[in-house]
Amino acid sequence: MSNTTRSARTPASTTPGFTIRIQENTELSGAFLVVEFLDSGYQPLGGVISIAEAREIAQDDLRRRMRDLEAGGDPPCPEQYVVWARGIGGAYQVAARLEP
Repeated sequence: MSNTTRSARTPASTTPGFTIRIQENTELSGAFLVVEFLDSGYQPLGGVISIAEAREIAQDDLRRRMRDLEAGGDPPCPEQYVVWARGIGGAYQVAARLEP
């Protein structure tokens, strides 16, 4: 009879404010992306399905702002992009912060 041991499996830690771990492709229901500016202002950018989609939209938004800047415009400078989603109890929580 052989001696076999089972490897102890550690459950994936949850994202604070959520009952699950939010990963890049986790489907988020009712989530939205907001850009926060250095001067403490913010602008909603729209609904997103996942962190991966939010990352794509944030990259596109930053490229648009850079084109505007190069053309002589004065777009506000993003400090970070924030994904908000419904967490525990239905309250909106920060699911991810994305650097520009």
